[in-house]
Amino acid sequence: MMRRWLLLMMLVLTTVNSFGQVKRYDTDFFVSQRNFLFAVPLEVERGQLYVTLDFNGCLCRFKLDTGASQGILYDDVMLPGVRTLGTIESEDAAGRVRQMKTVQLPPFRLGPLTISGYKVQRMSRSIVRRGEDGIIGFALFNKGIAARIDVRENQLTLTDRRDHYAYTPGEALKYHLRKHVPYIKISPFAGVEDEVLFDTGSPLPYAINAKTFAQMKSHHPEIAAQIEGTTYGSHAIGHFGTERSGQITFLALRRLLWGDFAFHEVNCTTVNGGSHIGAPLLDYGALVINPFRRQLVFQPYDGITSVTVANRLHDIVIVERNGRAMIGMVMQDGKAWQAGFRSNCIIEQVNGQPLTFQQFLRYHWVRNLEYQFTLLLPNGMLTTLRAFWPLQYNN
Repeated sequence: MMRRWLLLMMLVLTTVNSFGQVKRYDTDFFVSQRNFLFAVPLEVERGQLYVTLDFNGCLCRFKLDTGASQGILYDDVMLPGVRTLGTIESEDAAGRVRQMKTVQLPPFRLGPLTISGYKVQRMSRSIVRRGEDGIIGFALFNKGIAARIDVRENQLTLTDRRDHYAYTPGEALKYHLRKHVPYIKISPFAGVEDEVLFDTGSPLPYAINAKTFAQMKSHHPEIAAQIEGTTYGSHAIGHFGTERSGQITFLALRRLLWGDFAFHEVNCTTVNGGSHIGAPLLDYGALVINPFRRQLVFQPYDGITSVTVANRLHDIVIVERNGRAMIGMVMQDGKAWQAGFRSNCIIEQVNGQPLTFQQFLRYHWVRNLEYQFTLLLPNGMLTTLRAFWPLQYNN
């Protein structure tokens, strides 16, 4: 079949190889067909989206993450034909920066389409990323493939036809690219806009940058009535680590507007990373990505014009700190707070057994069973407490 070079938005990245030499490569890729329109199964698990890629008979499960520019292949996934290109400085959603190895994947099939020359970053896998072999980022769409994500039908539709989604119904928002990922403007408060990353890799329906929120509140005092409480700590985990600690504000939004569509009773928090909208909003409508018009189109299911979300926030969040399990955030007056857990304490032992972060997340918890926790306090002192587990925490 004729192979086509996707020319949309030619990017050239500068890397440094192992000899310190500057090297350049582009992020374009080839597809095996033109004028295509097809659908592939979309797996939804714990609020995350997955597609199956076929590497010459080796089936791999890749997360679909619009918050990633190119994507990721984990170090423990061995594919013949992976070609190393160099290293690049990369920043994750929590604001952490790291030098990453960049590789070119061998050709793979996505449905009937063969894609070759696709570049991703190579990184080690943490237990938080279990159940996936890699990540496909927004570059798949940004290079000229339009898509419709439908989690109700568990289906991802892909096409290169420029006019296929030109007049599709729904709430269309223009996006612009920042670091090669899509940003849109939504309204979390009456008369206020926030520029947010559309990030299907995030399990949060909405998170707002702490500095942005402080500015909004200073100009719109009525926003304070939607504050549920505050605490200190960190709770967002990116690919390279946990966000910096800081004040976290809990918000009960009366409504969050995507165009004219209203999400009511959205509970959210501030984060030290960028504001973003996550995958949970796709429970209420399909999403069209149209790179030809630079649009994200939200298509509510069943023709509804608004929905009540009423999501529940976590009482406690466990994050990683130097390979150990640290209490990143505790909601005041929640179950974890009442049990004695506090932010920035390291969980040294459970029932006398020392645990790493990964071991903590893999621990075989039994509901309604009380455990003894040994905590290392920020002042270096040790303390113990007893609590039932699991409470709500991210894993």
